[in-house]
Amino acid sequence: MRIFLGASAELSEVCRELKELRKLATRVRAVKFLGQHFMVSCSLGEEIANSLSKLCPGKCRGVFELGSGLGSLTLYLRYISDYVVASEIDPRFLGALRSTFQQSLVDIIACDGVPLLGALREGFIVASNTPYVISARVLAAVVRSKAIGAVLVLQKDVAEKISAKPGSRNYGRISAFVQTFMEVTLGGSYPPKVFIPRPKVWSSVVVLRRLREWVDSYRGYEDFLKCLFSQRRRVVGKRLRDCLGVKLDVLSRELSEDFLRRRVFEVDPKTLLELYLKLHSGSYSKTQDDPSHLEV
Repeated sequence: MRIFLGASAELSEVCRELKELRKLATRVRAVKFLGQHFMVSCSLGEEIANSLSKLCPGKCRGVFELGSGLGSLTLYLRYISDYVVASEIDPRFLGALRSTFQQSLVDIIACDGVPLLGALREGFIVASNTPYVISARVLAAVVRSKAIGAVLVLQKDVAEKISAKPGSRNYGRISAFVQTFMEVTLGGSYPPKVFIPRPKVWSSVVVLRRLREWVDSYRGYEDFLKCLFSQRRRVVGKRLRDCLGVKLDVLSRELSEDFLRRRVFEVDPKTLLELYLKLHSGSYSKTQDDPSHLEV
C-alpha cells in the first residue's frame, strides 16, 4: 500500500474530485435510518488513507469499504490499494459509483456490507465512515472477522469508550471486547462540518490492529462480558456468582481472593479472556475438590 506524501499530484486530484462530490452531496437527500452523512473533508480522507497504508505496509490482499455512499472515501482507497471491494446498500448511488470507478480495481457490491465481514479472506483491512446507527454491529463484526485491521470513523464518544483503559470512567463491556482482539489507537477528531448533512456530534478516527484471531471457542465471550459489566462497579466474585450461578466458596478454590475482590471495571481485557476460557473449559467444575488455581 502507498502513503500520500505532502501535496502530491494524486492528492490534489482526489481533493478536487471530492469538492465535486461535495456539490452533489448538497443535492442528495440523506436517508436517516441508514445514518447517511457524506464525507466532504480532504483532511479526513487523507488521514484515513494514510492510516490504512501504515496499518498494512505491503502484506494486504486489499481493502473492504463498508458503505461507499457517494464514493468520497473510495476516491482515496483506489490510490493506496491494488484492490478495493466497496459495499453500498443505497441503490441510488450504485450506477454512479460503478461509472466513476470502472477504470479502477474497485468492485462495487450492492448490499449491507456488515454480514460480508464474516466472509472476508485473510489479509484484508476494513475502512468505513461508519454510520453511527450501526457502530456496535460494525465493531463486533470486524472483531469476529479475519480482517487484520480496520480504520473507522466513529462518533467521538464511542471512540473514547472503545479506547478506554481499565479502571477509567469509560471502560466497559465494549472496551474490553474490542481490546481483547484489537490494539486500539485514536486518530484525529473532526467537527460536524466535515460531513453533509452535519451530524450533531464530533467524530474521531479509530485504528484497529489485530492482536488475536477470533476462533469458535470465544463464541460466548460477548455474553460473558455483557453479564459481568451490567454492574461494572461490583466486585468480580459477586458478578461471577450471579452470572454463572456458582457459589463464592467454589469460586475461591479456583481464583485468588484478591482477584475476586477487584471491581469488574478494573480488570484488563487479557485477564478477562483468560478468566472466560478457564471457567468455560473442561478443567472447571462446581464440584471439583482440588481445582488448579488461576493467579490473576
